[in-house]
Amino acid sequence: MKSKISTLPAAVALAVLLTGSPLHAAEEPAVSLSDLQATARSLGFLDTLRRDGTIVIGIVYASPANRAPAAQVADRLRAIPGPNASELRPELIAAADLPQFPGRLDAVFLMPGVPAAETGMAESVRRRRIVSISNDPTCLDTRCCVLLIRTTRGVEIFLDTALADAVGARFSSVFSMMVKRK
Repeated sequence: MKSKISTLPAAVALAVLLTGSPLHAAEEPAVSLSDLQATARSLGFLDTLRRDGTIVIGIVYASPANRAPAAQVADRLRAIPGPNASELRPELIAAADLPQFPGRLDAVFLMPGVPAAETGMAESVRRRRIVSISNDPTCLDTRCCVLLIRTTRGVEIFLDTALADAVGARFSSVFSMMVKRK
């Protein structure tokens, strides 16, 4: 039986030599551009959102080691038009700093891996009365996200109605009919 000679081992060796790591499929970022676009569109259905032209969104990250991915999310979010031609203005915030963050926040986007229980995230969201959004399912499980928005297989949006009520968030009836409730 003849064996086929493959150029794959040579390509892997070349990749290791040039980059220091083997070739592998490009990984999706923890927060995709589609997740952020769906987040911006969803904010347009929030009846209680300020309509003064600028929507301030806190990008909440777990620790200093997670700041760089949060900064990338903030950069992507700046490039997305907000609802009704508003501007999205992201603010980077460490999870531990959210309770005493001095500025205005219209919403927060919780990065994957934010430790909800350890940082008192649910209490901070309730006390500040801000809409919390994430693409991380654990956020919904720990009851610190008003909206879970994922775009891995189409657009999935889950609404935590109890938390939405607690923070005073009211969504249009059209939006409420389209989302899954938890």
